[in-house]
This record gives sequence, structure tokens and C-alpha cells, in this order.
Amino acid sequence: GGLNICQADYDNNGYADVLVLRGAWLDEGRYPNSLLANRGNGRFFDATEAAGLLTFHPTQTAAWGDFDNDGWIDLFVGNESQGSAIHPCELFRNQGEDSGRGVSAVQFVDVAEAAGLDVVGWVKGVIWGDYDNDGQLDLYISRLKPEESNLLFRNQGSGRFADVTATAGVAGPPYSFPTWFWDYDNDGWQDIFVAGFKGQVADVAAAYLGLPHRAEEPRLYRNNGDETFTDVTRKVGLDEPLIAMGSNFGDLDNDGYQDCYIGTGDPYMATLVPNRMFRNADGNFFQDVTTSGGFGHLQKGHGVAFGDIDHDGDQDVFSVIGGAFTGDVYQNVLFANPGHGNHWIKLRLEGRRTNRAAIGARVKVSVNTAYGSRDIYSTVTSGGSFGASSLQCEIGLGQAESIQEIEIVWPTSGEVQIFNDIEMDQSLYIREGDSRPTRRQFKSFAINPSNESDGMTHNH
Repeated sequence: GGLNICQADYDNNGYADVLVLRGAWLDEGRYPNSLLANRGNGRFFDATEAAGLLTFHPTQTAAWGDFDNDGWIDLFVGNESQGSAIHPCELFRNQGEDSGRGVSAVQFVDVAEAAGLDVVGWVKGVIWGDYDNDGQLDLYISRLKPEESNLLFRNQGSGRFADVTATAGVAGPPYSFPTWFWDYDNDGWQDIFVAGFKGQVADVAAAYLGLPHRAEEPRLYRNNGDETFTDVTRKVGLDEPLIAMGSNFGDLDNDGYQDCYIGTGDPYMATLVPNRMFRNADGNFFQDVTTSGGFGHLQKGHGVAFGDIDHDGDQDVFSVIGGAFTGDVYQNVLFANPGHGNHWIKLRLEGRRTNRAAIGARVKVSVNTAYGSRDIYSTVTSGGSFGASSLQCEIGLGQAESIQEIEIVWPTSGEVQIFNDIEMDQSLYIREGDSRPTRRQFKSFAINPSNESDGMTHNH
């Protein structure tokens, strides 16, 4: 079993590999993480030891990212230190190259200490993002102990990272858990969401009734574009007690703005509070659509992923549901998106000099609307720190009339590609350096045979 998974093509063979994280609750790291390498024939093999990733630390969070822009995806693992047990975080640099024998010979080496990232603390979420738009991946870390702040590290481009938490203004909240980089307001700068974990059922009930509560609220830090952030949580309506665990973001209604689904609860069986869905209203405010969309499961949310599973152009939502104890289990849930009449474009990017899965590549889609032009931003990423979404860019275009252009910035080469005359409502494959995209054909299918259309439907 495992507590979390995250995927990447670590050996650049064109197939997604899976890292299973399992050490946090199992005997202080006695059970190591597992790297499952994709053979490309529908089968995986355990490459953990061969790749140099066999370590014994408690963890449930990790993030793939090419921090040195050499075209090979690296791995940061956030370990949990409590009491006298010290488990520094690990930064595994990918040494590159493949044996060519069908079995990966790619190996990693831990460079966390040299990079200044051997963080010690109760780490619950780690995520890569380029907050200063310099082409180098930076790192954000959430921590659960109230005396330990969250941390933002700026990539200095020389294999070293600098702690810029204080100057950036992103240290809160205490008792943090899931986190991610996203551009919630489509201004071209990546913002930070991080959710608090402290709270009780009574706090959630109090908030619904408009009464005071003592739970820790999330933070939405808006990027000011000058290497600082502003806390806009209350302004955008996310100042809610969430008790957040598995969570992620995506564009439910294809309007071009990122929404988020918050899985809630904690290991105690009595902590049964609704999982919450928030719709992003034009980057200005978040609307609670939990009830209207049918998302308010009381069972605990341990992992969330967004992706267009049925190939119909809108993102569906998968959630791992249930508690840690035998009497608290529940079936996982797949929410089928009925569609909302908006346009979309899907981009499957493949790097040449950039890592093959194109993780970290940035996309801007400029569209024409009845009210003028607008830009919509996306980054190749699996999303938040507790759940793994699709690595293709699934971009909502709202009621756009046409696409002006699609701009892609490839991180390793720094190449900027611009494509014009692209039709909406299609799926494209784009390889780094190619002159034109290739259309991909998929046959859609019905997740929900009953063909219900009132809100999001779900299947177990």
C-alpha cells in the first residue's frame, strides 16, 4: 500500500513512471518508497534500489521537477521529522542516460545538503514552481508543526537554493498540509495555495452558521510579480476552516480559471466533514459549489486528481476516499463532468532538450472573445502535493470565439514557440521544436451510463 503517488517520465523513454510514497505512518520509515518504472508494454518493474532511491524515512510527499534544467527530471522528497527522530528532506538529482537495453540505468544522487534543501521538520507538502519567471524551478514546502513555518526556496541557478520565505511573505499558515503553485487570476505569475489542517468538526459547523471558530484557515498568496506575495484569502472568499488533506485543482467548467477540490478529515474516525469544491469566478472570488455540484462527501479525502478521463473535452475528478482504519474505509469516487458548453484545447507536450514529459513547460493561450482578447495560462504539472493530475494541459477557453495564438516556453532550451491558426475543441500533440502541432484523435465514452446531467455525477 501507499499514502501518495506522483508520476513522471524519469528515464525519458516516453512512458510515465510512478513513485509510491508509503513511509509516513508505517513504523517511522521502515517501509521505503517505491519507484515503479514503466516498461512500455503495460507492465512496471521496481527500480527503487537500482535508481538509488532506496532510503528509509517517513514521508508522504514528493515532487518531480528538473531543477537544473539539464533535460532529466529530478525528485524532491519531503520527509517527516518528529521528536528526536531526524529525517532530512532529500533532493535526488537525475544523472541521466539510459542503458538502451529496455531496463533503465538512470540513477539519482542526493544533493540536498549541497543545494541547501536538507530541510528538517514535519513536512507535509512539497511542490515545484517558477514564481519569479526566471526559467528556474523554485520550491515551496508546507509543514505541520505550529512552530515550523512553511518555506519558499528560490533557485539561484547554480545548484543552490536560497530561503526567501520572509521577504516573499509566504510563511503561513501554521499546521499546513496540501499546497500547490497555480495562476488563479491568469496574470502570468504563479500564485501559492496552502491549506491548514488544524480544526474540529465543531469549527466547520460554526463556520457554516457564521459563528467564530478556532480552526486554521488556508492561505492564498497572490504573486505581486516582484518576488513578493499578498495574502488575498479573505478577499477571494477562501477563509474557511477546511481540515484539508488530499486536494488538487483544475478547471471544472472550462472557463479558463482554475477551481479546486479540497479533501477533508483526519485519522480520527469522528472527523467527518464535507469535502469542498470551490469554483473560481473570473479570478476574483471563489464560490462554494459543494452542494450544487454534488461534491460534499462526508468520507475523508486522501487524494484528488483532475483529468479528462472520457475524452469529451472537460475535466473529470477522481478522489481517494476513506479513513486510515478498517472501520473507516469507503469506496473511491469518480465524478463525471457533464460539460458546461465552453470551448477547450488539450495539449500533450513532449520535450526534446526539455525532459520528455515536458514537466515545467509553460503555455499561454491567447483567445478572442466578444469583449476583446484574453490570455489563459497553464503549466505542465501534476498539480497539488497530495494527488496526481493529468500531465497534459487541459485548458478551458470559456466562450472564446477563436484562438489567436498558443505560446509555449520550453524550460531547458528556453525556446519560445508560437502557433497560429489553431482551432478550438481539439487535442494536439506538440514536440519541442516541431513547426506544427499534430492532431490527436480520441473516441469519447460515457462514464455515467445513466446520462444524468444535473450537476457532477459520480460513480464508485
